[in-house]
Amino acid sequence: MLATGRVPESSTYPGHWGLVVPLDLVLSAVVAMAVSGILGVLIALPTLRLRADYLAIVTLALAEIVRLVLKNERHFTGGDQNLSPIPRPFAGLVPETIGWASDGVFVLVGLGVMLGVLFVVEYLGRSPWGRALRAVREDEEAAMALGKDTFVLKLGAFGIGCAFMGLAGVLLASFQRVILPDQFAPFATFNAYVIVILGGSGNNRGVILGGYLFWLFTWATQQLKAYVPDALALRIDFVNLIAIGVLLILFVLFLPEGIIPEERYVPRKAG
Repeated sequence: MLATGRVPESSTYPGHWGLVVPLDLVLSAVVAMAVSGILGVLIALPTLRLRADYLAIVTLALAEIVRLVLKNERHFTGGDQNLSPIPRPFAGLVPETIGWASDGVFVLVGLGVMLGVLFVVEYLGRSPWGRALRAVREDEEAAMALGKDTFVLKLGAFGIGCAFMGLAGVLLASFQRVILPDQFAPFATFNAYVIVILGGSGNNRGVILGGYLFWLFTWATQQLKAYVPDALALRIDFVNLIAIGVLLILFVLFLPEGIIPEERYVPRKAG
């Protein structure tokens, strides 16, 4: 994927730190997960003690600050100058000029990564650590009364979540073959929120289903541009946003647990 180094200055743009030599996808993923997890923990240390709504505001603000700094510090990051071309997995074996073959390989790699992440998350969720974390979510004070260090539990969950987001970033960069600062605008966070609400909060398989349904809905609206009048085709992206907003409101009102609700543990009665 990527190896960072000093890109020399040109007549049209100042030198910056960026893409120099492609690296292996696995190594890039490991580095991205480690860096994202560590940064996530460092951000969580001063913010996790905030209430849920304030935590959301602070993390969104921090994400926007980071994006704007990376976009404007041109001598360090290159600013709006993208990092490209980023190779696809197994680019040496499958030429990217053969689009269907390159896309097919990427689908298989992405599917394998998704199943691997699903297995790890499901395992963690069913482990004692995951059950303690679920107890913190349901009633943090009760969990503290039982001797659980709720701050450490939330810190670990935050760091693991950030590490998985780093892995997703590697796959996104490889799929699009380019990295741009504006790819990580706040609207991307909103899309993730819609996917979780749609599929089912607290259910990993539901979130995956929500992601596919959200992508299918977005793809279908884009295909409509070829079959509607030009005046409507120019506005269909805005209609898409309105439809997503209405859909989100309907789910929150009538199906708050999503398409696949979270499995609830009901203890069996003795005897």
